[in-house]
Amino acid sequence: MAKLLPCVVAMVAVLALCYLSLPAFVPPPAGQSLRHGVHMSTAVGAAAVLGAAPAAFADKIDDAATKLSEASYPFLKEIDWTSPVYGSLPNANPVKVLAVINKALVMGASMDSAALKKGVLAHASAIGHVDSKGMIPLPDYTAINAAIGHMVASVPKNQVIDVFNAAGDVVRKEEVGAYMKSLVNSGDAEAA
Repeated sequence: MAKLLPCVVAMVAVLALCYLSLPAFVPPPAGQSLRHGVHMSTAVGAAAVLGAAPAAFADKIDDAATKLSEASYPFLKEIDWTSPVYGSLPNANPVKVLAVINKALVMGASMDSAALKKGVLAHASAIGHVDSKGMIPLPDYTAINAAIGHMVASVPKNQVIDVFNAAGDVVRKEEVGAYMKSLVNSGDAEAA
């Protein structure tokens, strides 16, 4: 569970940044686009080239994401994603929760924009494949883990540690970990 906490925090940061990066309600000056002249064909061509990279060019983060995903997926499938427990932080101090959000936003603002975009697209793709139990397929889970790995790797280490420490002040690891572990096969939880 502790290994997944930074991923969850990074995911929250990504979603928050998506909403923060939306254009304002004021339109751009006449004759100018929001993208300053970047043509759609350029974006499509770049996406095709970047997306067409064979697996042989995977880096250490992608390799680690694959290993993590394969090891933790059995555990993930045992979780009841429809439970309301994931939508609340019982007994959490609102000021400390805001501190976590602040640290996550600071970290998110430092992320490489290409890595951030890839993470948003991985999450959007996975949302389209969620089953009735709230579960996503392994390839989507792997893509999300790889994207989060690249996003987190693109920021200064101290910002990652700041988010982790702030989250530790909100989530009591001993209580949450023991409770969550009691809901699944403990062997799968340990493997994750």
